[in-house]
Amino acid sequence: TDLKDLCEAEEPIYVGLAVLFACLAMLILLDGWLVPFVFLASIGMMILLNLGTNYFFGEISYITKALSAVLQLAVTMDYSIFLWHRELVSDKNEAMAKAIHETLTSVIGSSVTTVAGFAALCFMTFTLGRDLGIVMAKGVILGVIGCVTVLPALILVLDKPLQKTKHRSLIPDMTGFAKGVCKVFPVF
Repeated sequence: TDLKDLCEAEEPIYVGLAVLFACLAMLILLDGWLVPFVFLASIGMMILLNLGTNYFFGEISYITKALSAVLQLAVTMDYSIFLWHRELVSDKNEAMAKAIHETLTSVIGSSVTTVAGFAALCFMTFTLGRDLGIVMAKGVILGVIGCVTVLPALILVLDKPLQKTKHRSLIPDMTGFAKGVCKVFPVF
């Protein structure tokens, strides 16, 4: 009971720190000041949906409840980054349709593997594995759905503010390095 009370008391701290550090990393490494907040809004909606649908399971473990939001944020963040970095064409609606298609093609393999990994937890002897496995598998699926529905809608609605708050990325262009690695790939 003490451990449960402690976990429930510290859960907002875990989530707050995860959001803070993710936001800081994205502010520094992405090419826009508003982009991290749009990503977090989209992912946050899917986290709330995931936690809300846990109602149908009756009761989930307090450990699963404490971990699921942070894990879902960490596991699904890259899907948003894939969508953001798709090449855009002149018509923003056409560009978004192409970006959604390419993102879905890119992340489907990764997400299926992640879902399978979380589903494997369901076969643990402890019921915690079943809880965590189902909740996180559902969270990854919702994360992919959010990335190809909610996030594109937010990006299109907030297009002007996103364009106004763009800045130069702090990550240097790695095209030359990537081509060099590909030329001598057997060495690596």
